[in-house]
Amino acid sequence: MRNFSFTITTILILATGGYIYPQQPTENKSYVDGSGVLRWGADNSEIHGFGVNYSTPFAHAFRMAQRLGISHEEAIRQDIYHFARLDFNLYRVHVWDTEISDTLGNLLQNEHLRLFDFTISEMKKRGMKYVITPIAFWGNGWPEPDFDTPGFAHKYGKAACLTHPDAIRAQENYLYQFLNHVNPYTGIAYKNDSDVIAFEVSNEPHHPGTVAEVVTFINRMIASMRRTGTTTPIFYNMTHSIHLYRAYLEADVQGGTFQWYPTGLVARRQINGNFLPHVSEYFIPFADDADFRNKAKIVYEFDAADVGGNYMYPAMARSFREVGMQIATHFDYDAMFLAPYNTNYGTHYMSLPYAPQKALSLKIASAIFQQIPRYAHFGKFPQNNQFGNFRIDYENNLVELISNKQFFYSNHTNSKPANVQNVSEIAGYGSSPLVHYDGRGAYFLDKLQNGVWRLEVMPDAYWVDDPYARTSAQRQVAAVNYRNRAMRIELPGLGSDFSISPMNVGNSWSTIARAGAFEIRPGVYLLRPKGNNTIVKEDFSFKNMKLNEYVAPRADLKVIMIKNLTPEKHTAGHEAVIRFEIISPQKPESVFVAFWGEQGSWQQEAAYTGNDRFQVLVKPGVAKHAILHYYIMVKFESYWMSFPAAKKGRPGDWDFYDHSSFQLHFVPSSESVPIWCAWQNNDETLRPWVRGIQLRPLAEVGKGVLNFNLDSVPASQDGTGNTQIYSFRYFFRDQVKGRLSELNQKNFLVVKGKSNHSNNVNLQISLIDKNANAYTGSITITNRQDVYRIALKDFVEGKFAMIPRPYPEFKPWFSGISNHRALMAEDLETIQVTLMPNPTNENSKVDFELQEIWME
Repeated sequence: MRNFSFTITTILILATGGYIYPQQPTENKSYVDGSGVLRWGADNSEIHGFGVNYSTPFAHAFRMAQRLGISHEEAIRQDIYHFARLDFNLYRVHVWDTEISDTLGNLLQNEHLRLFDFTISEMKKRGMKYVITPIAFWGNGWPEPDFDTPGFAHKYGKAACLTHPDAIRAQENYLYQFLNHVNPYTGIAYKNDSDVIAFEVSNEPHHPGTVAEVVTFINRMIASMRRTGTTTPIFYNMTHSIHLYRAYLEADVQGGTFQWYPTGLVARRQINGNFLPHVSEYFIPFADDADFRNKAKIVYEFDAADVGGNYMYPAMARSFREVGMQIATHFDYDAMFLAPYNTNYGTHYMSLPYAPQKALSLKIASAIFQQIPRYAHFGKFPQNNQFGNFRIDYENNLVELISNKQFFYSNHTNSKPANVQNVSEIAGYGSSPLVHYDGRGAYFLDKLQNGVWRLEVMPDAYWVDDPYARTSAQRQVAAVNYRNRAMRIELPGLGSDFSISPMNVGNSWSTIARAGAFEIRPGVYLLRPKGNNTIVKEDFSFKNMKLNEYVAPRADLKVIMIKNLTPEKHTAGHEAVIRFEIISPQKPESVFVAFWGEQGSWQQEAAYTGNDRFQVLVKPGVAKHAILHYYIMVKFESYWMSFPAAKKGRPGDWDFYDHSSFQLHFVPSSESVPIWCAWQNNDETLRPWVRGIQLRPLAEVGKGVLNFNLDSVPASQDGTGNTQIYSFRYFFRDQVKGRLSELNQKNFLVVKGKSNHSNNVNLQISLIDKNANAYTGSITITNRQDVYRIALKDFVEGKFAMIPRPYPEFKPWFSGISNHRALMAEDLETIQVTLMPNPTNENSKVDFELQEIWME
């Protein structure tokens, strides 16, 4: 991370009323050159940065800190340390103008503005820069109802703010006052702050009107900002009201801001599957416009919303750099005190303590913005999963950075730097050839000098509930815990027997490694080779941190629970492996699995496989065509607990009354393999909402259909001009994991459904494998039969539909990937159903229902 300083340069005002900059300011200041590149004035070097949105001074996060009795200032300092730890050098925020303005646009000196100023000053100490969006238009409620606020946005609403004369005047007044506001902590007005790379006028304006009217509106906002004397580049949003993009290019702005939510928003649950095709490229429909080429390009918000995996962010960063984006900020980093509940923005989740793998993925994405040149191109998916020093592995939920000096990884890996002796920075989760760790938190190793390293270990992190489900401050979704954990480090110069000395306040844990192995607790440590007595001061600074700094939440894991990772259905006559994870504040003394079924009852001790996971093998002789019940029994120091009941005691005890059990259903290989069931799987099906498509029960208990009753096939165009009809998708791999060996023996995909109308219905049924290859077959649903078979051998290369639909909405309906592999049934994981138009009459009515899909 580099340090930058800026001073003011002059503005040249043209007779036309527009503004331009000299090719290079006479003093150090961000500017946009004639080719549309953000540069530093001092040396003309290209600007690139990466960071987050963060909102503790405002709205829900502000109120929650008040309710919990938490110091806003301390919370902000803590989170900013984690920003530094993750290599973020950039901050963007849409300021809640509704909380710091009145209806006339006068700036209010209140606690929200003070805390915003404080946040900026604390980030400045870490060398961070900013993109500030002074106007959000938002109310301050989400996820709560809006509160009464004094601002113009509350009075007029977002739509009227873009058209009402009084609202427009209020915004002009507000922008002028905001830029002139002097931050009391820094003594610098925002118009002059050299750490502000750019201003963005407002957050996601949805303009009506004509191009000329929008140009006039934008230029009025720009003029009020330039009237302050600021020379900072000013940007405008270019992903909303896309039909007016000419207005954005003709207005007096130096660049455009872009967003990307490639997996939609607010699914109300974690979504699963390979979403890398969604981020294979960042498509801009007007990218070839000559007037767009001389505009700078930055990303104000992005996230793979509702995706629990950590593999998406480096792919998004790569695609941003391929189209020339210079800086990007993720939305939204959770304040540490809120992260256990994720109430701020439930569709997003980012926290180093509570979501360590996702945070490490974002750290790697930050490195991409520093190391990958603008407009570099790495081909199409899946070839672009490996680029530069970076690698993306969906199947293992892993992203990596392996360079001459850096080794970062978000999950267990077998990769290893080519020249280990040159490595000076390691950040990881799980184990690698250099660091073996049995814990559940992130760790960081920084080389201070030859043989001397700083080790930082975060607490164990657990997701105890779905962080993307409906939020509530009464529902804890994640927790951290402190326990001794096994670690082994193999680094040149450190040796096999080295000392581990605590450095952070309150940490008294010290030990000596034997053959590189030792036990460790969360905290910060100094590692020195045997016989090395180098003294390093506790406040020694490295990068933008101090040696003894450490920020982590207190232990808040209050439950003992089992995450059963075992599919319910298995192939009869084949061995089955019961896998599960024990989440507990204390380490179990022993773990057993108790079985009962047709062959009687017995117990087996579970084998520990690392990272709180256990397994038990069920041999083929037991796995007959039947149901096998089992309990997981965990022994702690003075008591047993049994699951799934989650009660003290064991099933054999006289007073153990809850005999609910886990089950294994052993099914003959000749039986069909269910893929999708309308009644059972509707809630987990990813499908765009359209009026007239709904789940309906059948008379038979436990049966239902997804009914499509539409006047015409729903259709719309994407930014490429292609027309999409209607697709839905379901991830079925988890439910068939126990029967994968059977899939290659199946010959047909079977669809049960029927038309309730004389019009036939054309469907494309696609099977998608773990590598996102799509294989497609077609059927025509009539009112004369209800079961349709497609031979798997007849499936051909298909299209991968972008479901859920992304934001911006102009993104393509289908990915541009092509596969050249034969269908391998055991690799399949997702089914995709697409409603096609009637070839003779696209507007003809459809009324049909789908009940089930299976393989046989």
